[in-house]
Amino acid sequence: GSWEPPSSPNFSERYPRTNETTGAQVNMWKIPLIRKNTAMLKLGPPLVLAVALLASGCAHNPHTDAGDFGSSIAGDTKILSLINGMYEVASWNDGSKIHLPPAVSGRWVFLDGKVMSIIHNRTDPEAHKAAIGWGHGTVSKGHFFYRYPEHVTVKGATGEPTLELRSPWEGMRSFSVEWKGDGIEMTSESGQQTWVITPEGMVYTDKEWGPEKVYAQRRWKRISK
Repeated sequence: GSWEPPSSPNFSERYPRTNETTGAQVNMWKIPLIRKNTAMLKLGPPLVLAVALLASGCAHNPHTDAGDFGSSIAGDTKILSLINGMYEVASWNDGSKIHLPPAVSGRWVFLDGKVMSIIHNRTDPEAHKAAIGWGHGTVSKGHFFYRYPEHVTVKGATGEPTLELRSPWEGMRSFSVEWKGDGIEMTSESGQQTWVITPEGMVYTDKEWGPEKVYAQRRWKRISK
């Protein structure tokens, strides 16, 4: 029932030794130091598998893989390339009626991380509205972020307008981005805003637009090349 070492150059002669606790005689085996260029110790299948799995885990870490990081950067650049451009209002749906220029008009520009928006709503002759905003935006890890730290809202008839100097929301508004064909569909964190952008133009839908939180869907045509 005693264990005998395998026949190997890594094991040498047996010599007896007394266990200091029990007093029993046990056989000890001299094992020489493993030096460079000596034969490799043979590993059993379970140990070989464990070592292979450990090496695999060390070699591939999804949080630090340079390939994944490079792919993320390339994907963000592709999204930015599609968003970049100048757009002009083609129609405005207020939930009950679709309005066309010149009753509604506007421009939206995004270029190299800078954003500008000018929107005019003249559907009510006694209550014209205009919103002008400028700020910045970016794409990071498949999400689009933007904000208007500078924003002016003009209301009222042309003779007696009122001004409101306030950003339409606090901080950066975030949209998740999903590719659909040659375009993207973006959805805000709240789900109240969706944004579809293609090489031809874009459709922005907001279920709570402006201070009044009203429905608005604007279609824009791309006018830049």
